[in-house]
Amino acid sequence: MSFPLPKPKLVTADEVVLSRGDWEQIVAALADRAEEDDNDIAAVTEAREEDARFAARIESERGRRVVTTVPIEVVKAKLEGVHPVRAWRDHKGWTQLHLAFKSGVGRDLIAQIETRRKQGSIETIGRIARALDVPIEALIEDKSE
Repeated sequence: MSFPLPKPKLVTADEVVLSRGDWEQIVAALADRAEEDDNDIAAVTEAREEDARFAARIESERGRRVVTTVPIEVVKAKLEGVHPVRAWRDHKGWTQLHLAFKSGVGRDLIAQIETRRKQGSIETIGRIARALDVPIEALIEDKSE
């Protein structure tokens, strides 16, 4: 919240004197800000707890640790228009050939998916997702964006 700073009635080396109304305006604005901060902190805490519960459930189902965050490099690449398969592959430091070996999907098909010449079947994207160790949803593009 922003508001114009009041003009002090008196300024000395040690004190600034404000009118009662100006003082109450500042206190109210800071109280509102503190409440907003508390609400934001509570929302983030709740989201992290929900992520942890989700990760624990998936980990128990899959029998292995699950990461619930997306690396900033992947986010930046996707914002720059890079296909999610390429973003995740680059993040791992893999070549298309390495991904092809790990996933059993042909390198040519991976290249066509990354350049958007082909979409890839759910089975194909699923194999790539398992090789990259990411949820399949992380590799499917939202056409509305």
